[in-house]
Amino acid sequence: MTWRTATGVVATAVAGALVLSACTGSDADSSTSPSASAQDVSISVATVGDIGLEALATQYMADHPNVTITVTQSGYADLHDTLQNALVAGSGAPTIAVLDEAYMPSFVGQSDGFVNLLDLGASQYQSTVLPWAWAEASNANGSATIGLPASVSGLALCYRRDLLEAAGLPGDRTELSAQMGDSWDGFLSTAEQYTTSSGHYFLDNAETLLNPLMMQAGVSFYDRDNALAMDPVQAPFTTAVEAATAGISANVTQWTDDWTAGLYDDTYAAVLCPSWMLAYIQTNAPEGFTGQWDVADIPGAGGNWAASYYTIPAQSDEATTAAAYAFIQWLMEDAQQLARFQAVGAFPATPALYTDASIQAYSDSFFNNAPIGTIFTKTAQDLTGEIYYAQKNTTIRTSVEHVVDQVEAGEFTADDAWAAAVDAAQTADAS
Repeated sequence: MTWRTATGVVATAVAGALVLSACTGSDADSSTSPSASAQDVSISVATVGDIGLEALATQYMADHPNVTITVTQSGYADLHDTLQNALVAGSGAPTIAVLDEAYMPSFVGQSDGFVNLLDLGASQYQSTVLPWAWAEASNANGSATIGLPASVSGLALCYRRDLLEAAGLPGDRTELSAQMGDSWDGFLSTAEQYTTSSGHYFLDNAETLLNPLMMQAGVSFYDRDNALAMDPVQAPFTTAVEAATAGISANVTQWTDDWTAGLYDDTYAAVLCPSWMLAYIQTNAPEGFTGQWDVADIPGAGGNWAASYYTIPAQSDEATTAAAYAFIQWLMEDAQQLARFQAVGAFPATPALYTDASIQAYSDSFFNNAPIGTIFTKTAQDLTGEIYYAQKNTTIRTSVEHVVDQVEAGEFTADDAWAAAVDAAQTADAS
């Protein structure tokens, strides 16, 4: 589904286009991670696209001459599939793999293939990073944590202010948020008003609502005993189906040519957008679009679409593992997190940094000078639940989201949708 595929489509564009020029106003951590060993070590780091590590690796090597770091950029599926093959083979994994959250449930389910970072002292970060980001990299009972959050993205509503104003709705982000209120019912009401007035769709695709609705409700498809648990999903699913049957969605598949074209015509007026999607919207825009897009809060208690994690596959010797973790510790320091934010727009997973001037002050004229930094960090921070994701969570989510698509396409009625979703989940769980 699009939540997983999207990162692969735009990973390189995001890293290259969302370059932030503001300067940091926060002091870096005074501590410096010590070299784990005086012997020479080589560390290989696998990333999806450019996530801002090359310059930092060069800086780290200058201060640690015994450490050689090689950063290799791969495609989204390539990195995760290659790592999966290496785990099965027992060899061939990089020293550090920076993994996307969509794959974390599967890899947490194979925690024996990774270094348990708790054994290296990672518990010191549990109280400093976003609780939900910590939980995504940990097993059900908290005895193993395979990754530390490298970045999060938040989630907002990107909308065409020119189209809304032409339809008689507020284009001002504060007024729009006030009209929607802090509920998805208000969101749907506003969307219906736009569609009725303009004759065009408000949202690109209704299925994109399911994941943020579930995150806000603090639920996933499994309980902590790894048993499929669909009952908590019914309320978020029902809201997504309401959107699918309300006539507000264009039902355009994200990352297709039609979807990209729709960003700049009147096919739809709004998309749920993580921070990295802004680069895609801006990069592909024709001339003269500055100020026509804007950004507002989504209803409810926050959201996120994609996070990344530093992990250490358990295939290196002790000295290399220690050196890799020392490098990760250094990357987790304030100065390095802010450097990645400034270079590639990687929002830190450490809430204490959200008051830093470089984040608070960040805006973009293309998006009508929306306070992008504060909007996205707020939505990431407002998520409070520690949601448990079992190994097949992403597979189940894709199956259930497809049912929302089928409702929108007229293949299921709203009354039949929930039974179809349960059946799809059970089938995927048994596969």
